[in-house]
Amino acid sequence: MDERLEKALEFANYRITLSNQKRTIRQRMHVLQAVNHNRGVFNANPVVISFVKTLIDSGKKDAIILDSKESPIWVEDLNEFLDSLLSAYTESTNEYKTQMDKIVKARNIKSLMDW
Repeated sequence: MDERLEKALEFANYRITLSNQKRTIRQRMHVLQAVNHNRGVFNANPVVISFVKTLIDSGKKDAIILDSKESPIWVEDLNEFLDSLLSAYTESTNEYKTQMDKIVKARNIKSLMDW
């Protein structure tokens, strides 16, 4: 096989593998951001966190919030719920950053797969 063609194929395989690894890491982050509360599943993202914080700042102690499946879920203690959301969000984004830093440094498929 022509050397240029071989290098192009190797680079294409590297890019595909890199893309797959990034997608896998993003999916893992989304799984780690799931917060179960009172038979509901919430995504710990900035929108939900901000909404809960706004409810707390307006003096609410409890509220009904729609979960990720649009089901109304009674949240009795908004402060405790906010702590759970923040914890899940920070842990998932920290792991996401750590894993992304590892694959960005990888310069070939072998090192990319060893992360």
